[in-house]
Order: sequence, then C-alpha cells, then structure tokens
Amino acid sequence: MSATPQEPTQVGEDASSAPYRSDPARVQELRRLLLQSLQKSTPCDCILLSGGVDTSILTEAAFAVYNQSAGSEDGGGGHGDQGRPAKPLIGAITVLCTDQATDEFYATQIAARTGLVHQVVKITLDSVLEELDFCIRTLQTFDPMELRNSIVIARGLSIAKSLGYKSVMTGDGADELFAGYSFLHNMSAERLQAYSDRLTKTMRFSGVILAKTLGLQLVQPYLDPEVIAFSQQCTRDEKINYHDHSKEREWQDRLSGRQLHGKFILREAFEGEAFSAWRKKEPIEVGSGTTVLPKLFQESMTPEDLKKEQDRILAEEGIKIRDVEHLQYFRVFKKVFGDDLSTYPEKLKKDGRDPCPGCGFNLTSPEQTFCVICGQWPARILPPPEEIAKSATTTSTTSS
Repeated sequence: MSATPQEPTQVGEDASSAPYRSDPARVQELRRLLLQSLQKSTPCDCILLSGGVDTSILTEAAFAVYNQSAGSEDGGGGHGDQGRPAKPLIGAITVLCTDQATDEFYATQIAARTGLVHQVVKITLDSVLEELDFCIRTLQTFDPMELRNSIVIARGLSIAKSLGYKSVMTGDGADELFAGYSFLHNMSAERLQAYSDRLTKTMRFSGVILAKTLGLQLVQPYLDPEVIAFSQQCTRDEKINYHDHSKEREWQDRLSGRQLHGKFILREAFEGEAFSAWRKKEPIEVGSGTTVLPKLFQESMTPEDLKKEQDRILAEEGIKIRDVEHLQYFRVFKKVFGDDLSTYPEKLKKDGRDPCPGCGFNLTSPEQTFCVICGQWPARILPPPEEIAKSATTTSTTSS
C-alpha cells in the first residue's frame, strides 16, 4: 500500500526540529503494565539474554523493582535475608556463534549491572548442526530463517536445563507488538495497524515448543494480555520515531545523531534502567552470529551440484529449494520424517486444500502469508479456501 495523506510526518528528518516524546501518561501506563507482568512472571530461574532492548528491559526493570522492594523491606538500607523478596532472576545465558557476534558486549554489561550468574556459550558450526535434528523434529520445518534463530534458542535452553534451571524468561513479542522490525518502519499508519493486528493473531515463537520438549517452563512477560492490548492502541508515532543519540552515549548505543527506532514508547518507558534502551535493533541471527551459516553452507557445494539437486527435488517432491542452506535443512527434514507422508505429523499435510506454492504442504492458518514449513514468502497465491467458498456462496445467493 502506498503512503496515504494520513501517514504521519517522519519526525526528525529536519535535524532542527524538536525530538518526539510520547505522552508521559501513556509512557507511565506501559511501564506499569510491564512491571506488573514482570512481578507475575518472577521469580524465574534465568533469562536468555541477547543484550538487545527487549531482554535488557526485562532484566534491569525486574531488578529495579526488586531493589526497591528489598530496600523498603530492609528499612531503606539493610541487606538482611529475613523478609527480603526472592531475586527475580538468578542466571543469564547468551549464545554466540562467532567472535563477530554483537550481543556479547551488551549482555555482559547487563549481567554485571544486575549481578546475574552469566553463562556465555560460544558454539561452533559442528555444535550448531547438532541442534538441527532436535529443532527440525520439534518445530517440523526446514525454513532457514526459523532454524537459524531457533538453533540459538535451542542451545540456550539446553544449557539452561544442564545447569539445573527450571524456568527461562525470553523477550518474545516485543518486536511484533511494538513494531521492532525495520521492514515496518516505512508503512503508513493505516497499513501498520492492519499488519500489527495480523501479527498479533499469527505470531508464534519457537521457544515455546522447544522449552516444553525439554521440560522447561518458558516465561514471556511481553505476551501478558494487558501489554498486548496496550500495544494495539499505540499510534504509529508511539511505535516508530526518531531519537537523538548524545555524544556521551555513543559508546553505549553504537549510534550517533538522530536515528529512527521501532519500539519507541517501550524504549522511553525504561530508558532510565535499560543499558540497551537505545541500542540499534539487530535480528537474532546478527546478534548471535548465525548469519555466517549461509556462507559456510554455500562453500560446501558447487553451483552445478546445487542445480542438480534443486531440479531433482522439484521433479520428485514438488519442493523448490532456494539455496545450499535450504537444501541442507531439507535433507535433515527428510532424514527425520522419512518418505512416507502418511506417517507425518498432523501439521505436515499435503492434501492440496491450501498448499504453499514453494513446498505443497498446507499453510497452517487462513491468516498466514508465509509458509512456516519451507519459509516461502509470499506463500498465498489465492485467498484461503474458506474465503473462496464464502465468496462463491455470496455470489450464488446474490445471483439468485
């Protein structure tokens, strides 16, 4: 959809204009709701700490509330254990795939500021591949983007379990609810609202089923119903706007001057506590370093061999393989689930009812515009069958 006259002005394009600030009452309301959600979610054993704004807020806001409560319990200055509330978190786990991963600096700072027992896990390509069977079997997918992200989450959860933790907190939902993804930032207010409403209905997080399979409890404070309801009432300006980065914070934010940010009101609500409040948004695969995987896979096969495999799989299976990484994940998928479609889980159906054009497996919901099995986007050529049938019925009734 093209920009409409109702689309708000891109605040901050004029460097001389005053920086945007959300209504203080709205900022305080979001702060209250998330702190309330955190109080319901804690104590929790550990957090998967990327060091991004989402987990920075959860970690540091939780400890701000804890320290305030502990201070009041101790008469304002004591440190005795009697009557002192339990710590909201004990440990933090950060998973990195390369030395170039950007998460380590931020996660280390946050863990030190809050006194968490911090486990930094640096994994090799071989250990990444060890997680593939588990992720593909559990998530029933060979979508590269999903697996690149989920490998990191799975390793973090596995480490949590090995350390004896029972409950794990994640920052799931903040990007979806408060327009954290950069591809949303040029949308008009109308289109952003429609897209956000659809995201709220279709968002899914691999950590949920991975944690359940490992016998862990997953804690997701951003998915509290009241936080979700608040996000649906946010304006475009409250979600996406410009912030002036001071010279004093350049080392911390790794940004300078006026920069566009998603999750704007969320950042405002916790800029006093969160070390990463104004950190640039980076996808999980950038922060953890799994962006190296496509290149490493690409180097393992010649273009000619890839083309042969692509042609063979398309002819035999009706599946479009996009690149070497996609091929490697599909091979593991076939190893895990075999050739007999009748033995596949319920999610993996190929009955032609609502097929993905990339793999032929049914799309998982009428709202889905991408395929969660193979990663095809856009995956919907025609409206869902239910809508086609409804349209046909309406047309028939009108004609008669």
